[in-house]
Amino acid sequence: MERFDQPQQGLVGIGYDRVRAHTPNPINEQIDSQTRARLAEVQELGPVQVGRRLADLDREWDVDRTLMAMFPILGGTTFALGLRAITARKKGNGWLYLFGTQMAFMMLHAVAGWCPPVSVLRRLGIRTQREITLERQSLLAGAGSAAPGISH
Repeated sequence: MERFDQPQQGLVGIGYDRVRAHTPNPINEQIDSQTRARLAEVQELGPVQVGRRLADLDREWDVDRTLMAMFPILGGTTFALGLRAITARKKGNGWLYLFGTQMAFMMLHAVAGWCPPVSVLRRLGIRTQREITLERQSLLAGAGSAAPGISH
């Protein structure tokens, strides 16, 4: 049984990360591999490229931020469609059920660090804040893929 205080495989030093813990290892490994490759490439190109990559990391959206942006848009849409169906006296309660499901997913993510959309976002390569921070620290240390936080 996995202990919550144990670091996850791949990015050493990341500590416990609820999203990584609920993401299949092959997906975590793919994200880690892409991070190591980016670090090696940026370090070879020099300080200017490191600065650009740091600026990119400042703009990169993590899983939580993406979910926080996605849920209000989808939730607002489904809620409005449900209300419209009710006021028009049409059968449209399905929209309100979908809205309720979205709210349950948001609560599940807040409590457990996982909900079904997270799996999709991770497969799309969206990283956790800790993964982004670890890449930033490695770039600032100037050690690239040989940084202490990155394992091979």
